Amino acid sequence: MGNAAQQETMLRKPILMPPSMIEKVDAIAKRRKVSFAKVVREAINSFDGESSDNDEEILDALADTMIKTTREIVKKMETIETRLDDTHAAMEAL
Repeated sequence: MGNAAQQETMLRKPILMPPSMIEKVDAIAKRRKVSFAKVVREAINSFDGESSDNDEEILDALADTMIKTTREIVKKMETIETRLDDTHAAMEAL
C-alpha cells in the first residue's frame, strides 16, 4: 500500500454496491492482481479532494503557459489587424 492506511489497523466494513460496480472492481483487481479491498482503498485515496503541492505546481505552470500563449495570440492579432488596415487603406486609395 505504501500510505497511511498500511500503518493503521484494518477494520472490516461491509459495503453495498450494485452488481455492475462489483464486477468492475473485481475485473480491475484481477487485472492488477490485487485484492478487491486494495482497489477500493486506492479509489478512495485518489478521491481525496485535497490538492497536493504538485497539483499547485501543475496549475501554476498551466496558468503561466495560458498567459504566455494569450499574449502571443494578442500580438499576432494586432499584427493582422494592422495589415488588414493597411490593405483596406491601399484598396480605398485605388
